[in-house]
Amino acid sequence: MISIQSRRNATPLVRRRGRKFSEATVLRMLFIMLGVIFVLYVSLMVTIARHTHTFHANPIFKTDDPQKIMDDKKQGRQVIPETNNLQIHHEHMVTHEANLKKEEQKIRSTTKKVQAIRNDPSQIVRASDGARILKAFIEPIDQESWEIKPLPERKYEREDLKVVSYPQLSSCSRLPEQWPVDNFPEDDPFLPWIHDVFPTADGKFIQFVAQNKRRCDTGKKEKDREKVMYRQPQLSLFQHVPIRRVKDGRYSLSSHEKADPDGVETRFICRFKPNGEETLSRFNLNYDYVAFRKNHKQLFTKEGRWDIKSLHTSQLLFMCPVPEHLQEQVRDGSSVINDFATLFLDIIPIRTPPRYGPPNVFLPPRYSEFITDNKTEVFNAEDEWGENHILPIIENSGRWENIPICKPSWMTYVEQEPTRPETKEEVSHRLISCVWASAGYATRGERFGIYDGHRRLREWLHHAFLTGFDHVYVYDNSGANSNETSLQMVTDDFPGKVTRIVWPSRVCNNNKNFADSPGERSSQYAAESSCRLRFGPHTEWIGQFDIDEYFVPMDNYNTVPQLLDTLEKEGKKIISFGSWRAWPRKNLITEPVPINDYSICDSREPCFHLTIPENQTILQTYNCDRQKGQQKEKKMPAEKQFYRPDYVKLHFVHYSTVTALTLMNKQETIDFGQQWRRNVHADPLSRFGNEVTEGTMLHTKAIATQDTSGWQRACKGDNRMMCRIGNPFKEGEDDLRETSD
Repeated sequence: MISIQSRRNATPLVRRRGRKFSEATVLRMLFIMLGVIFVLYVSLMVTIARHTHTFHANPIFKTDDPQKIMDDKKQGRQVIPETNNLQIHHEHMVTHEANLKKEEQKIRSTTKKVQAIRNDPSQIVRASDGARILKAFIEPIDQESWEIKPLPERKYEREDLKVVSYPQLSSCSRLPEQWPVDNFPEDDPFLPWIHDVFPTADGKFIQFVAQNKRRCDTGKKEKDREKVMYRQPQLSLFQHVPIRRVKDGRYSLSSHEKADPDGVETRFICRFKPNGEETLSRFNLNYDYVAFRKNHKQLFTKEGRWDIKSLHTSQLLFMCPVPEHLQEQVRDGSSVINDFATLFLDIIPIRTPPRYGPPNVFLPPRYSEFITDNKTEVFNAEDEWGENHILPIIENSGRWENIPICKPSWMTYVEQEPTRPETKEEVSHRLISCVWASAGYATRGERFGIYDGHRRLREWLHHAFLTGFDHVYVYDNSGANSNETSLQMVTDDFPGKVTRIVWPSRVCNNNKNFADSPGERSSQYAAESSCRLRFGPHTEWIGQFDIDEYFVPMDNYNTVPQLLDTLEKEGKKIISFGSWRAWPRKNLITEPVPINDYSICDSREPCFHLTIPENQTILQTYNCDRQKGQQKEKKMPAEKQFYRPDYVKLHFVHYSTVTALTLMNKQETIDFGQQWRRNVHADPLSRFGNEVTEGTMLHTKAIATQDTSGWQRACKGDNRMMCRIGNPFKEGEDDLRETSD
């Protein structure tokens, strides 16, 4: 019970522990409380606004309709069911905050990388080495499925592919040296056996030079027969296929009529990185049509016994078109930083069985007038492949991946060239030569070793420049035989005149031409095409010679360019000169010292080491030709040529195998001003040179020690043996059965 006094002393709300609050203080406290409430309210609104903005940027649509969910997902919208929205809403907010933190970390990391790249641009490549190593993806091959009509679709998955990596390919300037020619993935013969790859001078194409691996082992022995059959896919790569694009970025085999315009005549899908754009390959020539013009019964045979001697099927030449927006970067070389590529290319072969039979059973529209009239032989694409044969996605397909796109050749080797073209149309040379040479080599059949390459190259170069060559490109094959020597000590003595390309790939078969498995000098053939396609656009003429073959202008001609002036007035594009092996003159060689050692001579007859004194040149010494003057045309086992690289589309050591005229159809030939002939053998724009009034060639092929065996009897007139030591013809005599000692 409260007393009256106590009740009188009580003052509600204004007294605290005996302290009295004024009315002003109470008002201030009230305003503070209102302010705190306002701040809390504003903070809540800002938070809601932020999340509302996030939802608009990445909207969530609520529905329980399954069809609506599928439709919205196709449009890229995130969908949640109507039920339990608050829980999912909260989860989305949490996830979004976590993603923001990750993005911030990525931005900070990227900023650091950009700064590092500015300081050292080569890190662009090093940072992605794991993804940009050259790789071969090996796909299993089921040749038995080729017998099924229509051809079954391939069903392999990426897990079925074996991957082979080639980390040694790390430099653009050393690409021909580092490319794994001699480490070809034999498990997948649908992959092209590439020897060189480079951009064209205008930046519009990536050019490939490959060889036909099937030609390496073609003998009658069982092991060779197995390889011939197993390597049949190599033949398919020479034959075009038409394809068309279908949904989801896929491709379908097609007839010519239904194919896409850029897919009428192709064989490879080309995928450019890092953006993943795809183009379709083009051939440098139609191999089927060339076989038709040459009157060959077949381009290839299943058994491989006849077509191995067909010259134009040794080299596989094709190109990948560069996407238009990348062409300038490729042309000016700006995509290559510190010798590292930043653009890469994958090539995916389109896998179909090879076509056997007449070469004109499946020609593209350009040559359709020549398709065979025999309806039973015509290749019907829909019967063979089906009406809708879909190719596998790239990731499930065998392929070459991460091929570096380097600078055009005139930029790659600029340090060895005093002048260079600024445009595709500009030509910097009148006459060049492409030579495949080595410090030492083994003769055909691996019989003997020859090790005079340094001296021979030096003397040959001096002669070439004296007779009017502007520049010589030396494909140095020394590394195929030894890593301890090269031709660099010679080429360095001709600065601005000689470009050396390190080319260590080995010959795949060095047998003699008439062996059971004939020789296939793949490295030489590829080097020749590489040189013609790399450097041919920048010269008017190419002289195709070996370093033991000397061309000597005759009569009123003192230099080769003078002869070329005559050819251009005649409208000729090719001139040939006979190649016939000459013997060294006995009075100019070092006096023979007989050797009676079977292990050296490979014979019970004595032999000797043939040497040439330093005060004599090889040309002087090997100056005893076995034919006189123009007679060489009548007895000529081979020939060598000067030719226009803009006209010759495929050159094979001695011959212009395919020319622009070869590839023309009937109307194109007439428009070109030439008479149409179906069978093309001798090109009407080529001719043989006159050995007396224009020029002659001496083939100074080295004589191995073993080849001198029995010289004492042979050079005394024993017709059962060949004397490889020469004495000049006597004046007024054209031929002698015996030579005086």
